[in-house]
Amino acid sequence: MQKYKQCTKQNYNDEIQLLAYRRYNNVQRITFIVCLIIVLFTLIHILQTGLFLIKHFTEDENRSNMIKLDMQIWQGLVNGQSQRKIPRHIHQIWISSKNDEEMYENFRIAANACMELHSNYNYTLWTHRKILDWLKIHYSWFLPTYENYRYDMQRIDAMKYLLLFHFGGIYLDLDIKCKVQDLITSMLPLDKRDNEPDIIFHMGTEGISANTDIMTAKRFHPFFKLAVSQLKTANRWFYLYHLTIILSAGPTFLYGVYKQFPLKDIFYYVPNNVLYGKMIEGVGGGTWYGRDSLVLIRFMENKIWSSFLIFFIIIVFFVVYKVLKRKTILIKFCC
Repeated sequence: MQKYKQCTKQNYNDEIQLLAYRRYNNVQRITFIVCLIIVLFTLIHILQTGLFLIKHFTEDENRSNMIKLDMQIWQGLVNGQSQRKIPRHIHQIWISSKNDEEMYENFRIAANACMELHSNYNYTLWTHRKILDWLKIHYSWFLPTYENYRYDMQRIDAMKYLLLFHFGGIYLDLDIKCKVQDLITSMLPLDKRDNEPDIIFHMGTEGISANTDIMTAKRFHPFFKLAVSQLKTANRWFYLYHLTIILSAGPTFLYGVYKQFPLKDIFYYVPNNVLYGKMIEGVGGGTWYGRDSLVLIRFMENKIWSSFLIFFIIIVFFVVYKVLKRKTILIKFCC
């Protein structure tokens, strides 16, 4: 009898251990499945992002043909209206979600300097409220994209392109102080002043890049039509604050549009040594920079560290892949 009780107790303990093992095994399986789903969704998102970037920075033949057709139509309208000059209209934008924060004093001083030197120009300071009212009337279809942006800087960048498309003229960041009268004419050499270029940019660090702090354009230009048409698709998360801003609507986004645009001869680039210090000066930019911005800038400037970062990311992906593969084998073995 005593032996029977001991045997029963042993069987009971074995059953408890078996149940505990099965429960632990089930938890392991569920954890693995959840991790696998997260990894799969992450990989899918990375793949979609990669495909978007490849498409965005690549010239496509069909798209190029449509752009050329747009340019022919636009040039016919422009010639009919004798639009040889860029509209003399300054656009500046101030948007702040921080309790309707007032414009910084240095920005106000810089804006006033530009207005005083351009008394013959129209001038508009676009605020969040003014933009919303204007979009509701003229571009209600774009309103959801504008409101869905995560950050104010995305809204500012997107509106630069839409305002230049609709009105033409010159856009200036608020951290730019004018030093000369009639900035549009001053930026151009004498041989380009009678029949002004369609679009004026200034040179970036790579020699040619679409910097967005100063831009000029004629009205309804197909280049900015192309830019505006791609803003909704580009409105996505790029994993970091800084990358999200520059790739979704900022300078890198616009550089991608430039890469797609087949007619590069319509642009005129002002050399930086002609522009900065002589025609304009900065009064403290980079106010939108986040914590990751300076880190990314340092990495981009340092080729050794940027190469190390890429190598580290590859190693992490390799390790994660090996761990997941091992867990899959263990689960199959346990089952």
